[in-house]
Amino acid sequence: MAEHGGPRRDTPAADDPMAAVNQTNNPEPVATAPLQEVVVSDSDTSSDIEKRDFSEKPEIDGDERPRATRTTTTTTLGSTLTIEDSAAGPQIKKPWYKRLNPLKRSQKPSVPKERSISREYGASFFNQLTFQWMAPIMSRGYQRPLELNDIWLVNPDREIDTLAAKLHANFQDRLKKRDRYPLAWALYYTFRFEFWLSGLCNLSSSILQIISPFTLRYLISFAQKAYYAQAKNAKGPNIGQGIGLVIGITVMQMLQSLGTNHFIYRGQMIGAQARGVLIDVVFEKAMKISGRAKAGGRSTQDANNVTDADDVEKMDTLEKEKHNALARAIKNRINPKGGPQSTQDNAAGVSGDGLGWGNGRIINLMSTDTYRVDQACGMMHMIWTSPVAVVICLVVLLINLSYSALAGFALLVIGMPLLTKAIKSLFRRRRKINKITDQRVTLTQEILQSVRFVKYFGWESSFLERIDSIRKREIRAIQFLLAIRNAINAVSMSLPIFASMLSFITYSLSHHEPNPARIFSSLALFNSLRLPLNLLPMVIGQVTDAWASLGRIQDFLIAEEQHDDFIWDMEGKNACSMNQADFTWERTVTPQAADPTKKQIKDAKEAKRASLLEAKQSQKASVQEKTEPEDGSKDDASSDKTQVEPFKLHNLDLSVGRKELIAVIGGVGSGKSSLLAALAGDMRKTSGSVTVGASRAFCPQYAWIQNTSVKENILFGKDHDRRWYDAVIDACALRPDLDMLPQGDLTEIGERGITVSGGQKQRLNIARAIYFNSDIILMDDPLSAVDAHVGRHIFDKAICGLLKDKCRILATHQLHVLSRCDRIVWMQEGQIETIDTFQNLMNNNEAFQKLMATTAQEEKVEKEAEVDENEIEDEKKAAQKRKAAKRGAALMQQEERAVKSVSWSVYAAYIRASGSLLFAPMIIFLLIISQGANIVTSLWLSWWTSDKFGYSNGQYIGAYAALGVVQAAMMFAFSVSLSILGTRSSRVMLKGAMSRVLRAPMYFFDTTPLGRITNRFAKDVDIMDNNLTDAMRMYFFTLAMITSVFILIIVYFHYFAIALGPLFLAFIFSASYYRASAREMKRHEAVLRSDVFARFGESVSGTASIRAYGLQDQFVHTLRAAVDQMNSAYYLTFSNQRWLAVRLDSIGNLLVFTTGILVVTSRFNVSPSISGLVLSYILSIVQMIQFTVRQLAEVENAMNSTERIHYYSTHLDEEAPLHLKDVPDSWPEKGEIDFNEVQMRYREGLPLVLQGLNMKVAAGERIGIVGRTGAGKSSIMSTLFRLVELSGGSISIDGINIASVGLKDLRTRLAIIPQDPTLFKGTIRTNLDPFNQHTDLELWSALRQSDLVDANAQLEDKHTGRIHLDAVVEDEGLNFSLGQRQLMALARALVRGSQIIVCDEATSSVDMETDQKIQRTIATGFKGKTLLCIAHRLKTIIGYDRIVVMDAGRIAEIDHPLSLWEAGGIFRGMCEQSGIRREDFDEAKV
Repeated sequence: MAEHGGPRRDTPAADDPMAAVNQTNNPEPVATAPLQEVVVSDSDTSSDIEKRDFSEKPEIDGDERPRATRTTTTTTLGSTLTIEDSAAGPQIKKPWYKRLNPLKRSQKPSVPKERSISREYGASFFNQLTFQWMAPIMSRGYQRPLELNDIWLVNPDREIDTLAAKLHANFQDRLKKRDRYPLAWALYYTFRFEFWLSGLCNLSSSILQIISPFTLRYLISFAQKAYYAQAKNAKGPNIGQGIGLVIGITVMQMLQSLGTNHFIYRGQMIGAQARGVLIDVVFEKAMKISGRAKAGGRSTQDANNVTDADDVEKMDTLEKEKHNALARAIKNRINPKGGPQSTQDNAAGVSGDGLGWGNGRIINLMSTDTYRVDQACGMMHMIWTSPVAVVICLVVLLINLSYSALAGFALLVIGMPLLTKAIKSLFRRRRKINKITDQRVTLTQEILQSVRFVKYFGWESSFLERIDSIRKREIRAIQFLLAIRNAINAVSMSLPIFASMLSFITYSLSHHEPNPARIFSSLALFNSLRLPLNLLPMVIGQVTDAWASLGRIQDFLIAEEQHDDFIWDMEGKNACSMNQADFTWERTVTPQAADPTKKQIKDAKEAKRASLLEAKQSQKASVQEKTEPEDGSKDDASSDKTQVEPFKLHNLDLSVGRKELIAVIGGVGSGKSSLLAALAGDMRKTSGSVTVGASRAFCPQYAWIQNTSVKENILFGKDHDRRWYDAVIDACALRPDLDMLPQGDLTEIGERGITVSGGQKQRLNIARAIYFNSDIILMDDPLSAVDAHVGRHIFDKAICGLLKDKCRILATHQLHVLSRCDRIVWMQEGQIETIDTFQNLMNNNEAFQKLMATTAQEEKVEKEAEVDENEIEDEKKAAQKRKAAKRGAALMQQEERAVKSVSWSVYAAYIRASGSLLFAPMIIFLLIISQGANIVTSLWLSWWTSDKFGYSNGQYIGAYAALGVVQAAMMFAFSVSLSILGTRSSRVMLKGAMSRVLRAPMYFFDTTPLGRITNRFAKDVDIMDNNLTDAMRMYFFTLAMITSVFILIIVYFHYFAIALGPLFLAFIFSASYYRASAREMKRHEAVLRSDVFARFGESVSGTASIRAYGLQDQFVHTLRAAVDQMNSAYYLTFSNQRWLAVRLDSIGNLLVFTTGILVVTSRFNVSPSISGLVLSYILSIVQMIQFTVRQLAEVENAMNSTERIHYYSTHLDEEAPLHLKDVPDSWPEKGEIDFNEVQMRYREGLPLVLQGLNMKVAAGERIGIVGRTGAGKSSIMSTLFRLVELSGGSISIDGINIASVGLKDLRTRLAIIPQDPTLFKGTIRTNLDPFNQHTDLELWSALRQSDLVDANAQLEDKHTGRIHLDAVVEDEGLNFSLGQRQLMALARALVRGSQIIVCDEATSSVDMETDQKIQRTIATGFKGKTLLCIAHRLKTIIGYDRIVVMDAGRIAEIDHPLSLWEAGGIFRGMCEQSGIRREDFDEAKV
């Protein structure tokens, strides 16, 4: 199933980000890109619109260009590209050899208008038996690449709706019966019929697999009799007897092949269905799980769990019940009761397992755990059928070789448990490796998420070193693991050989005459054991993994659900009211908890027993504890180990009228967002009462944007009402944005809202809340990310316009809107400080007057500046993304190359990366020796049985044993060298790709979705590390085996070559026929799978919004549709493998038939021992033939991943070099900057953003930069850091042109406080100083200067609130408020101590008080340094040395602030809008 060919430059510009998601036979998690647009055709009949966007290059002869049209298909989630043969133009004749193929029709079949139901539904018995129902799709796939409309819809019997209903009913039933494993039993009852059908097929094929080699004994005996009769001129047996035996063996082989194929097919289908239905139940639960369960606590009275008091009683009754043990034990073994067992808690005194169910863990359940269940179902029955087959085999061997067979069997009996134990140790090692891999992938993801930031700080090479050190550890561990695995493989492959050796040697030494019939029939039997024995340890491993996964999913499914403890009173006079209400966030999970030690487990058990006995007291105590004030914690949720207490809200008394507008204000971390979250149902109520009298809509601070069209984001599941929709669009000022977007409101928004700016995201968020038309609208600082005039428009037209008759609760930092609110709620430290009207507060509350004095009544321009640049930078990005089609074409096209096989240049690069091209012939040489030894071993056996050389028995035995050892040793040498060289290549190629990606220019990251890049560095690398060498080993090994057997047969039976010719052609043809459609199916499956993953991940991260709007059912329904889509292609990948297997097995069985007939016809002139050898071999390779084709597909799949990594390491554009010339260590000493005629555009073909900018900045000067949206303020920063190279002019720092300085030298000498404060997972120390270049004292002083810790706090004191150097920072720093993160970004710049500091709207998300702190720090901490500051609030920069007013990429005004004010230009207008007076300038100086 090779997906990609070499770089295909001639492909039409393909800008599809979804294509070529990794195609492996392992349907594992794949993150892929979102699409840029959704195109709806008029013929669209379905509400679910296809969004898949493939630019496909069909096979074209000559210059004939097919016409591509985009159509949408029903009941799916994307649009497909239909390729029609152009009727116009002359038809060009194909060359003669292409016309020979009768199955390639000249007229390509057209793409169906709509998808039909799977042919399996209603197929006849014969068609089901031979998988002939797949023929139409296989044929179509051979004619042309399959389109999405070719893929049949899911068989209705296998739809998720049907299966989920069954599973739910069974699961609830089992819970009521208090089963210990309700989920496993529920799955069993859901798939009972197919499960046992698969088992019976397996059992019958296992028995037939033993009987056909046994029958071989009679065929060889027939040849032997004829041979000796010929020698003695006596009458031989009738030829009919021989032909009858050949036909019998062939029929048995046929039946065995069908049994095996149906066993595997049914098993795989059960796995795929189980996976789909488990994804569905996990998702449904994720929509319902309570905050406490998510945080790792467990409910005290869980309906499905035993209550604490019951636990105590149960302990007592168990002590008493000692009689009637046997009967009870048997019953419990078969069906253990006692309710589902949750994983034991590790942390003493904490309810729950302490791990919690964070989003990452839930997504892991969906991706990894359901996948493991899927994998295990495929061959699960082998666990019981293999031992049965082995026992039957032993009986038959005893008949053949009498007690001598026991010697060989003893070896197997001793060897298998040892191998199983060794394999278990592999699983332990694998878990350790997974932890290292997780570290690497997490770090990679973090770096890529904040790549702009990494570039600003010049940290690429340092981060690369960090990744490389983790990678070296990972590769060492993987190499060790693979070496052990190869040793196990070599032993397990050789066990049947050594077992047969031992038996034959014993047979010969116990004075038996070597009888070819008995010996070679037994050799075939030992060979037939090879497959079950090799697979058994793997199957056991898979099943134990799946059992653990089912346990985890079950734990999740029985976790506590969110209970709505609000009182709903739709007729009440208030929209909502709280009475003495307390709320709490849940304790957050301690990061990366280590596995518990035995002592900890013992302590936990003791603690649990003690806590059970005190259950009731602890409940009372917990109620009292909840009312105690918390320990100085100021932020919502923290996961610092020193602070166990989460943030709480206390004693809330608040009633809000049905048409009231309430503002919630307070400092950073005072509990504003928490108050809204409590009303939205996101926090747990611990006491008091809350009455809600209306439906609610929630607009959180972080806008949750779906990867769908703008329109769908606003409608959010509601029906489309054109007039209301238009009114909402206008009220939220979205009309101009929609006009700018390429497809208007049908434009696709990228993942995490990547294609829209912060301001646009917020406005979509507000539009969604308004369109939903609820009676209570909760808005968490929605105006923080929009500029002033837009903010005012939204406040007038939306909040006080469309919503004027609704209840509105608005948390805000924008103090100028307070005068228009009905009442103001002032929060402090989780409590309501005061509630009153604006007028009363202004008259009577001194603190409030002070607060208002710090801000002008109308901060118009300050707000404008706040998001100006944010907006324009992001709008530019969006524009770039639209215009990137040209530039991005090559890049996206590469993703789309999944039509031809992997090019040879990639194989060459892979071999070269291992160290040298000479390694390839060396490995092939080892393989040939190993395979040669294998054949010679068996030949030696045949020579021994016919006593060809007349040696003594001892000599024959010695040579025989020596050859066996050589064979095993060579096989091990071949495997180990292959895996070591393979992992070495993987390391070298990843390092190249990683460094190339980090050195790529910014536009690469703007036009490539993050999911795609991380997918390459996670999934593709995983395949190269773990699957590729394995697939190669199996492929080369089976290929060598088959080739050597064919050579052996042809040497003795020359006519076999004649039969082999056509059969070989049929074999090659079947394989290419299969691969044509298999490749496309796999690709469609990967694309549809990534859609499921995207929807699942997206919805889980937006649970709070989905719950607040009450749309859980709608999202479950959408996910089910997506899972059915994925399964429609996934199921077909199984049936097309079986279609191939049945046909290849038929070819193999024809080879058996041919060989049998040749043996019967040559019975007079070929020694019976040679006939026996040949027959035993041909039986053992029938299964191998189809396995080889599958392995070739595996190798090509895995090489796909190599190709994708190779592409990144060789084809991406690079930035300028890191080092060019030596610059003095002290540079820049003064910090003078000279901009000379600077011109800059973001990309070729885009207009200039900076047009001839001239400015000289003196050493130590502080410059404020202001201007409207799109004036080019942030562009100045981009040029200074050379994130974008200049189109003209130059910039010099201290007289050195920055273009002549290496990028690392330049960026590490400047400091920036960026607009988005980026924090990495780790501690505060690792965030301030990731590469340990500074002392703790320097870091502490920076924290103190940036006002993150009190002036009197000590470095050693780790209990001052929560901020100290070892405080934990979670993903993206989300356990700190936005304000705190911005202060940390400031501390980081202080630590760096550069002479030039750039401040890019660093105070956009903080209140006035924090802003003043930051400005104070900037004034003192950066004294005497050159400072360029993009202004956010004008008031903060009017004390600077000079102000630059930008307009349309030029400097409109530049001078001292006061001079500009007096001159009365643009700046004066801005100041007046912001209410800045003449005296403010004098105050600023002071």
